[in-house]
Amino acid sequence: MQIKTLLLTAALAIPMLASADDKTPTTPPPAKTEAKATLSNDEVKIVAHLHHVNVMEVDMGKQAKVRGTAAVKRYGEMLVTDHSKADKDLVALTKKRGLVKIPADKPETEEAKAEMKATMEAMAGLKKLKGADFDREYLRMMVEGHEKELAKSDVFIASANDADLKMMLEGRKASLQKHADAARELQKGNAQASVGPSSSGKATK
Repeated sequence: MQIKTLLLTAALAIPMLASADDKTPTTPPPAKTEAKATLSNDEVKIVAHLHHVNVMEVDMGKQAKVRGTAAVKRYGEMLVTDHSKADKDLVALTKKRGLVKIPADKPETEEAKAEMKATMEAMAGLKKLKGADFDREYLRMMVEGHEKELAKSDVFIASANDADLKMMLEGRKASLQKHADAARELQKGNAQASVGPSSSGKATK
């Protein structure tokens, strides 16, 4: 009788031990990683245009510092500062979005191609002028150029889905207006035109 009892107890214990062995810890599934934000094709085209404008404005601003009169020299210095910082911030943003190199700005219409060609020719002409002659042509280009960019701003802002890029474009619009207004004042002969550092931070044009 005792032997039967011991055998029965042992038989009941075996499945319990087997069950205990099955409770080994399992490796949790790897955590899901969020997809890295990237820029759309339209946003890359916007970035390419902003970079192109920044480079041109820095180049012309440097010419103003050398060839313009005192007030225009200060205006040129402001544009060099603003556009240099804006481009640095733009490059930093695009790198965060996985864009290693900003592509060239390629006009997509015949009108845009003609406009870019005319701008490049006008920039080349600036380098042959000095003093009041330089001031007159440079300020004319600054007013017209900034007005054209202002006209594009709302379209760019509406096309941008990336929150940081949209914020940068909104700040750029304010900076464009500031630059255009200061150039107009200088055209009027107001040497006291506001040409201080831009207050729009990384969102400058």
